[in-house]
Amino acid sequence: MRGFAEFYVDDSDINNFNAKCQVAIRNVFRGTKRATTEAAEEIMAESKRQVPKDTSTLLASAYYDVYRRTDTSSTYWAYEAVLGYGGNGDPINPKTGRPASHYMVAVHEDLDAFHENGKAKFLEDPVRDYAARKFKRAVIECVREALADMSD
Repeated sequence: MRGFAEFYVDDSDINNFNAKCQVAIRNVFRGTKRATTEAAEEIMAESKRQVPKDTSTLLASAYYDVYRRTDTSSTYWAYEAVLGYGGNGDPINPKTGRPASHYMVAVHEDLDAFHENGKAKFLEDPVRDYAARKFKRAVIECVREALADMSD
């Protein structure tokens, strides 16, 4: 048994479909940017809870930035977040007279140091935890919301 089917598609239907695809792509990237921003905010909030707070200088130097990557070969947008310490004017520790950027790595990496408040790996641990437990779900949810208005 054999069958045959013919489809005729009007140019305006193709153009309409293409326009909807372009809107969908923009919405996906908007959702991806939102997911990246929300991830950076959540990770930094948890990091700030974990950072040692002897003088709160490291805490005051916390920052994050979400930006569109320009180094990709893709014509589409990719977003990246940079999170760190030693920003916000790189505050000076009142006890040592040194800026946060001069000792932040040592404080982060020294697993043997005692901290009355906070701990080592105060940025790495929240990043790893978020990546393992939440990031994929957050991206999917943000993209789903960004595409929701296209279901007509």
